[in-house]
Amino acid sequence: MKQFLENYNLLFAMTILTALAIAFKCIGAIVYQMLLRDSEQVPSTKNKWIRAMYTKFEACYKLKIPIHNPDCFVENHMAQYHVFGISLNTLENTDIFCGLIVTAVTLLSIMCGIYYEFPLRWTLIHSMTLVCFLLFLAAGELMFQVRHKRNLLHLQLLNYFENTLQAKLENQYLHPEERRAYENAYFDSEEDTGKNEKEQKEPMMAASSELFGNPIAPDMQELIDSLLEESKIDNDINEQQEKLHAAATTEKYRLVEEIIKEYF
Repeated sequence: MKQFLENYNLLFAMTILTALAIAFKCIGAIVYQMLLRDSEQVPSTKNKWIRAMYTKFEACYKLKIPIHNPDCFVENHMAQYHVFGISLNTLENTDIFCGLIVTAVTLLSIMCGIYYEFPLRWTLIHSMTLVCFLLFLAAGELMFQVRHKRNLLHLQLLNYFENTLQAKLENQYLHPEERRAYENAYFDSEEDTGKNEKEQKEPMMAASSELFGNPIAPDMQELIDSLLEESKIDNDINEQQEKLHAAATTEKYRLVEEIIKEYF
């Protein structure tokens, strides 16, 4: 033991431990960066972990079991994420674990050095090395910002699941009658508007023909014909827009059904 301490072998061991801790912090930063990129598009992401979270969240509402605390749901799934069998929380806190171990081992070695009556130079080297190790660990956290990325990932996931997906699933599975009533009212209002426009235009055209009567000057006849043609074109455009809107709505529902069948 005395020879091990005297030859500074303990310093080499602590150097390797600190380097490993910084390497784990780097891996954690890379993983969090990838998850942040994937969390920006949760419905279309290819990340299996986020897809599983999305599927489980949606399955709860399909079973009429609403999730009242999405924050706890997201936090629980983040705690279950592992990289090489190591959880993200462990990778995030490697600097704390390493700092505690290095500090405890260094203090113990200094006590042993005093017991073995090592020179003062030996004690100063160990003390200064401990300070350097702690500074390296702090610099690693400032450089990789693992904890900041974790908080940002949690915020992005919580924002989507709580403010977007939860409201959508509640309307779709918990309150379907209200959604159908809203859709029916919306489409009925559009149809009534189109009918009112047609009913208003028909008396105007009839009145114009009665007003001018016969005979009608050629220029005036051309003007009336152009107005009637424009009115007919407007009616055709409105009808086409209504058909396109109805077709687009039908296509959206069909795509949603296909996605549900594909993933569930």
